Amino acid sequence: MSVRFISAGVSGALFRARVANSALKATSATPIAARWISTSQLRLNEKKNKKDEPQSILTDDILFKAGVDVEEPGAKASEGKESGSAPEGSTGSQKKSRPQSSTDIKRERYANWFYLGFFASAIGGAGYLARNWEEDEDPKIKEDIPNGYTLDLIWKRFSARFNSIFTYFQEPPFPDLLPDSPPEPYKRPLTLVVSLEDLLIHSEWSQKNGWKTAKRPGVDYFLGYLSQYYEIVLFSSNYMMYSEKVVEKLDPLRAFITYQLYKEHCLYKDGAHIKDLSKLNRDLKKVIILDTSDDSIKLQPENAIKLSPWDGKADDKLIQLIPFFEYLATQQFKDVRPVLGSYKDKDHLPEEFAQRVNVLRTQWEKDQAKKNGANFLNKLLGLPGMKQKFPLDAVHDEGVKNYQAFLKLVKEEEAKLKAQAEMPKETFKLKDIVEGNMPTQEEMMKRQLEKQAEFEKQQAQAQAQAAAQVKA
Repeated sequence: MSVRFISAGVSGALFRARVANSALKATSATPIAARWISTSQLRLNEKKNKKDEPQSILTDDILFKAGVDVEEPGAKASEGKESGSAPEGSTGSQKKSRPQSSTDIKRERYANWFYLGFFASAIGGAGYLARNWEEDEDPKIKEDIPNGYTLDLIWKRFSARFNSIFTYFQEPPFPDLLPDSPPEPYKRPLTLVVSLEDLLIHSEWSQKNGWKTAKRPGVDYFLGYLSQYYEIVLFSSNYMMYSEKVVEKLDPLRAFITYQLYKEHCLYKDGAHIKDLSKLNRDLKKVIILDTSDDSIKLQPENAIKLSPWDGKADDKLIQLIPFFEYLATQQFKDVRPVLGSYKDKDHLPEEFAQRVNVLRTQWEKDQAKKNGANFLNKLLGLPGMKQKFPLDAVHDEGVKNYQAFLKLVKEEEAKLKAQAEMPKETFKLKDIVEGNMPTQEEMMKRQLEKQAEFEKQQAQAQAQAAAQVKA
């Protein structure tokens, strides 16, 4: 009995001790449990609120893998405290840096080599441009700049050579745009430079029809009639690739237009393309330019007849200009510039010229009346009086006869002229122009004469074969 009591007493004491210990632990942990419950509830509420907000599918991890620098939101504040870089209360966020691959390292290395090579080339090029003059260089560039290696002379040589690079592209491709004039029997007394755009043709664009080009009334007669007096040079304000086909339409047989020039042959200066007549290899006293742009004629305005641009409506302005140009060519003026300068408004030149002609005609008729009165004795004797035409009328009648005869000759030689017009042209590449491999005007003229001689030989052989077939 005593053993049982002792064991029962020990068991009761242990039980009471456990209960007391459990109560003590529960009493001491109650505030901590309460705080843990409240914190858990706040976190649950935050998670619910975050779930209610729209979330982007582009997470920071995805952006980081794609190579975008992003802020790492989950950085621990303790890390910032340990490093001492983040103050208390800060989020302790850190920026993720994109990992540098071997390809990036190679790119940086190549970029450094490129920059180094670029600067080395620039320094070497500057030294090459500043070197002493060579004998084969253009005398115009090295004028008044001697050799030597002072800072002033080095800078002047560098500037002269550097500016000449841009001048090369601003100047026309040849110093003389036209070959030498033909010998006297074939030489025309004057040279007439005629613009193409908005003078002989007019181009318009519409959404319905696209680009349409209209030919001005009287163009064929204007070019054909004046070709007996003038060396006609058609100078387009557009590039060759755009205007060449139009020129072929205007004169498919190459019977009226002597030469064609394009925008490539202009002088580029002060932001404008200028038709420099001094580059034509012709005496400016015998050159006239007919144009519609102030920029085109700014270097030689005294040689110019500026007209208003043609808007595409039918008119007879070109036909009205023919009497003036015919008068200018047949009177054998030593210099045409003073004659052009005597007309105040070039746009109304035909009207002013017609008024002057009427004054001359009236004076001439009065003189003829006096001469006829002096020949009263001839009338008494029954001798017929000599009736003369007004000189300009006689010149025009002769010009019309020559023009008709010329058209007849062109029609007879149409097949030959057509074959000659279809002969392959000599073309040049941009590489030839940049490298200076362009032939001189004398060489080009020699090649043209050789082609012409070969063409004449082929035509003679063809005519001989045709005659032999007729006889057979």
